[in-house]
Formats: sequence, structure tokens, C-alpha cells
Amino acid sequence: MSREPNSHFIAIRPSDTSLKTTDVVEKIISEIMEAGEVDVVGLDEGIFLVCSAMNMATEIASIYIDDICISSLEVPVLGKSSALSAHLVQKQTGDYAQLAEREEKGMEDVEEQTVSVSRAATMERLLTISLLRLARFDKIRIVAAGGSINDAVSLALRLTTGQISKDAVGAKLIHLYSISMRNDPTKSIAAVSIYLQKGISTEYTKRQRDLFKKLESGN
Repeated sequence: MSREPNSHFIAIRPSDTSLKTTDVVEKIISEIMEAGEVDVVGLDEGIFLVCSAMNMATEIASIYIDDICISSLEVPVLGKSSALSAHLVQKQTGDYAQLAEREEKGMEDVEEQTVSVSRAATMERLLTISLLRLARFDKIRIVAAGGSINDAVSLALRLTTGQISKDAVGAKLIHLYSISMRNDPTKSIAAVSIYLQKGISTEYTKRQRDLFKKLESGN
């Protein structure tokens, strides 16, 4: 886990996955208390840990997700990597649950337009299913929970940046939330819904672009 000096930026790399969720939550809360905001980035296998930590932080403290995005980056040492980034603040600026509900209301058939990611399916199989859905519909929703979140982000990036889809596809919305665990309903686990749409390109804020440049430069 790295923290860039004077930047309030936490990066979780694959080598950090041995950390406990509470270790990352502690860092998030520390940065929030110091500056009132923090950027948190998960790279490759570090994505699920970041999602779990952000969920816990927002559940136990006055911390909110201001914006969240995914991107494919060329990172020193790691090479081409999937990234999930979020800007956390102390004041709520939007309701992602409402935005997700609005997206689903705009779908023709939510169940048919949903691609569920699990470790039981190969990436090639998931990619084929997604392309079949995109051939039928303008929008699809990619959902995953637990460690499968890493694969869901990778799948979404292949569809939006991998030039495999006949049509341009962009990520319109990313919703991070918690669901009850199947084997123990008293416990929760991080889950994500990624909403993709044909005919658009993924949009990034200046903050997000600057953060990605910093990661790619290794500074």
C-alpha cells in the first residue's frame, strides 16, 4: 500500500492483497481526517480489497464516494493493469443507488441484459456472453461480488477499450455496494454493478485523468 506525499492518494497493488481490509480502512479514515478527501485506487488483484475497504469506510464513518471509475493503465513494474479509482469525501454529493435504479428502469429486460461474473466462468466465455447481449441491447449490466469484482472490471475494460466490440462501448455508471453472503447472511461482502452502453465513450474528470497520469508515470 503506497501513499504519495502531499497528494492524499492511496494505491493498492497486487502485492498488497495480504493486507487486512481494516488496514486500508484505517488509512482511508486517516487521510479523510487530515484533508477531508482521498483518492483510492485498486490495481488488478488489489481492486476487490479497495472495494471492500471503501464499503466498510462508508458504512462506519461519514465518508462518501464522490466519483468512481475504471480504466486500463500502463503502470511501471506491473505493465498493463486494470484499475478502479474512487474519490472519497466527507459530504454526500450524489446517490449512486438511485442512479443505478434509474439505469435499470431504462433497460428493456434487466435480467437478460445482466452478465453475472463468477470464477466458474472463463474470461472468454464472459466476453462472448457480453458481446451476444450487446448485439441485442444498447445497454448491459455486469455484476460481481467478492473476488470476482476483479474479473468484472477486467471484462468491462476489454469491452470498452479492447476493440473487440463492433460498436463503441463506454462505461456509463459504476455502482459499489454490499450484499449478504450466501453462507452467512449476517455478514456482507462487496459487490459491483458496471453499466455499459453502446454509442458512448467512457468519460473521465480532470481529477481522474491527472491521477491516472501519476500512476502511469510512477511519480
